[in-house]
Amino acid sequence: MEYALLIYGPEVTWDRMTREEREERFCANRAFGRSLYEAGVGVVFGARLARPDFAVAEERAGEGVPEVGGMWLIDVESEEDARTWADRVPLFDGNHVELRRCDRPRPAT
Repeated sequence: MEYALLIYGPEVTWDRMTREEREERFCANRAFGRSLYEAGVGVVFGARLARPDFAVAEERAGEGVPEVGGMWLIDVESEEDARTWADRVPLFDGNHVELRRCDRPRPAT
């Protein structure tokens, strides 16, 4: 089953970070990605999302409201497996992860 691990946080935090703090986040997320691959988890997609300034929407969430900053789309055997991986996502400065099952049709085998 596919699950999305959506990473939310206050967007203004990114603006206030030093280069070193940003690199620390990148390194932590790369290490998380490696751990997924090494454990044999199917990684369908993973990315840091473009800044909300580039979002195409009628209205943005607004300052101080957490926005999606990144995501992983993983293929695992069960919701329990997905929760285990969601608990391992590196989080900083008030970020949190939301776990969502993906309900798209599966390819025929």
